[in-house]
Parts: sequence; structure tokens; C-alpha cells
Amino acid sequence: MPPVKLIAVVAACLALPAADSPSGGHLLLTERSSNSDLEIAGLAADISPGTVRYISYEQLLTFPQTTVTVTGDDNFRELPQQKLTVTGVYLDVLERSLGALPEADLLTALCSDGYRATYTREYVKAHHPILALKINGLPVETWVAQSKNDDPGNYFVTHADFTPSFSVLSFQEIPKIPAKVTRVEFGTAQQVYGAIAPHKRDASNLQVIEGFRIAQQHCYRCHNMGHYGGTKAGRPWQTLGNYAAASPSTFERYIRDPKSIDPNSAMPPNPTLDVSTAKALQAYFQTFATKIH
Repeated sequence: MPPVKLIAVVAACLALPAADSPSGGHLLLTERSSNSDLEIAGLAADISPGTVRYISYEQLLTFPQTTVTVTGDDNFRELPQQKLTVTGVYLDVLERSLGALPEADLLTALCSDGYRATYTREYVKAHHPILALKINGLPVETWVAQSKNDDPGNYFVTHADFTPSFSVLSFQEIPKIPAKVTRVEFGTAQQVYGAIAPHKRDASNLQVIEGFRIAQQHCYRCHNMGHYGGTKAGRPWQTLGNYAAASPSTFERYIRDPKSIDPNSAMPPNPTLDVSTAKALQAYFQTFATKIH
């Protein structure tokens, strides 16, 4: 083979790995093209800090898909589970397809109602969450129109099934199944969970640590600390801290049966939380009371 042709072949071979390297930049749009576009932000290829990009529903359908029968998803309690199949993209596949950076070890799904679900690498490995794109073979919007069931939004996250992988006191891990997902953010667990981590002075307080582990899994979905966490409840972390410090017994009662305190509360009850678990949450949130700082 002449030297020039040999050089060309070698150059082509060296270029192949670069073409296969994770990068979602060519799939992302700088402006929204449709109301069904999914927002993408955070630590991903070709996304500048503080900016938002968009990916279309049609592009998401080009990613490797999986179809599963969903059981035990509370978003579909009214349906015979054996009739509900979901087609979508595993979250780890989504990360790779969109070029999430190596340091991005936390995916956050943001919802139109302020709910946020955070997915660590451990959660993704244990439970295989799926970003759903179709129900029973139909686009979600079409399925909703035909079935007359509640609308979970263009995108939601579900599991084929769910088995808790850990427990803290009487709290058992529960599935993260957000509906009406509008944005996916790639970030770091250190930054997102660091916002609510116990203070150094409480690092050896087991009760506070246990309360933190429960709060980051459960309460953080609807309650925020600054820019992190959910805003669905409309009560930030410091408000919960002040509540726990000012009236511990009422706080404990509220987290078990919210409507017994506020009939208009949208927070679901937690009747399985025993006294020790409630007190751990109380001890943890008290450390965020305004008067302490």
C-alpha cells in the first residue's frame, strides 16, 4: 500500500473512537422547538454552565429503548398492572447518550409542579429507573386521550418493579417516580446533598445523621434548600427547622398525618414512621432552625 494511502487509513481508524465517544451536543437544541422538548442542563458535553438545552421527543426515541411491564407504580394505582407496559430509556443510557461528564454522579428530574427526584449512581444501579416515552406502545399524550386516565405528562420516570435496597429505623426506601418531568439536570451528589448535610458540630450525632439520611431521600423531593431540592411544598428547609424547634410534638404529628394539622396539606401521610424515626427527623431539622445560626 502506498504511504499516503496507509496514512489515510491509520488516520481514519484513529478517528473512530472519537466519533463513538459520549457526546450529546449534536442532539441538543439551543432553543425550544416544541412544547414536548425535554430541557437538559448541568454537567454534560457542550452545555455551558448556567445554560439550558433542549432535546426533542423524536430524538429521544432514537436512543436505545426498553419495554417493560410496570407494577407497583403509584401514578397508575387505578389500572390493572398487567395491562400497563412502558417503553423508554434507562437513565444510565440517557446519561451516556447525552454526554454526561464523568464527574456528574447525580441526575435530577425536575417536574412542572416543583417536585424533584434525585438519582444517585447507586440508585440507578439498584433499581434501573426508566424515562418513559410511551405507554402501551402509544405516545403518552395519545394514551391519555384514549384511556381517559390521569396525565403523567410528556415524560415521567418509572421502574419495572421496585424492591427497597435500604432502611433507616422504620423508614424504608421508596421509589422515585416523578410525573410531568420537564427537565433533566446532571450534577454532583456532593453539591446537591451537601446543601442539606449535617453541620460539622453534628457529625457524631447518630440521631441527626439518621434524620439526614431519611430527609435527603424523602423530604428533599418537595422541600428546598436554596436552589436545591423541590419547591412543591412551598416550605423551605429552614421553615421545617423552625417548625421542628418551636413545636416538636406538632412537627412529629405533622410528618405522620399532615391533614390532622392542616386539612389542605398535599403531603402524603407517613403512618409507618415510628417514634424513633420521627424524633430523628425532628433532631435533624432542628439543626436548621434560624435561631441556631
